[in-house]
Amino acid sequence: MAKPIYAGSYNNRGGGGWKKVFVIIILIQVVLVGAYLVWSKGGKADEGQENLPESTVSMVGFEPAPLEPGPSPIIAVQASPQVQSAISDARSALDAGQLASAKMQLDKIVISSPDPEAIKLLGEVNMKMLKSSIPMPGKERYSIQSGDYLQKISKKYNTTVALIKTMNGMETDTIRAGAAVMVYNGDFSIRVSKTRNTLDLMAGDKLFKRYSVGTGKFGKTPAVEFRIVDKITEPPWTRFTDGKQIEYGDPENVLGTRWMKIVSEEHPEITGFGIHGTWQRDSIGQQSSAGCIRMLNEDVEELFDLVPRKTTVIISE
Repeated sequence: MAKPIYAGSYNNRGGGGWKKVFVIIILIQVVLVGAYLVWSKGGKADEGQENLPESTVSMVGFEPAPLEPGPSPIIAVQASPQVQSAISDARSALDAGQLASAKMQLDKIVISSPDPEAIKLLGEVNMKMLKSSIPMPGKERYSIQSGDYLQKISKKYNTTVALIKTMNGMETDTIRAGAAVMVYNGDFSIRVSKTRNTLDLMAGDKLFKRYSVGTGKFGKTPAVEFRIVDKITEPPWTRFTDGKQIEYGDPENVLGTRWMKIVSEEHPEITGFGIHGTWQRDSIGQQSSAGCIRMLNEDVEELFDLVPRKTTVIISE
């Protein structure tokens, strides 16, 4: 007769195996929890970022915004058939060289339904119009007077020498009395959204072009009104930790190809902030900097040529 198998005997023989399985399960759980904690701290977002701030930052007496782990997610909303049709018509007009018609349609779309595709297309159209001979709001024809020079004209119209040269296809600063040049007499301003990580170049109260940017990690960029006070091409960078100046072109220099210093009249204690370029392309579109507004080098170079000193920069949450 077969020997009976009792539950107690079974447990005694297999107990060691179950203990091993239990230990393995516990170890797997520990590994998973650790991985989750690393991910939740945004470890990946920090890859490739500078370990040092862009500039000396002082915010004594300033109450910062609540710290945020990162930008709020933006849910893409499908444009209505009417908006899609209007965008298609605007693109067709652009392809046909009918820039004024395309701009008119896109201005209406962006005001009523800020569709990302329409916004991107509007910036493209506005830049093409600005550089062409086609009339647009803000563009004027100026007759050069005796004693004029480009810096004098740019100051008169609150624009930049670079933009005058671009609008007129000039390679040098040489001008002559009696000739005429096109100038931009618009009122550019800048609005930065920390939530969207975008920089909007405004012409009056209308959007001119939108750029994707990087803002300060954990909401470090102050949400106040600034003004551009200085502009530097190929800027050196002063390292915060030891005050050493890192020249342009050095891999340690984090300022990219352009630097625009911004200050706040209402908060003079806030110092060290600016708009600058970066070679770290994957840092754009998220909270990635030490507090400054960072842009792709090609974008900051374009903006640098468009906006003069004293341009208002409004940063909001």
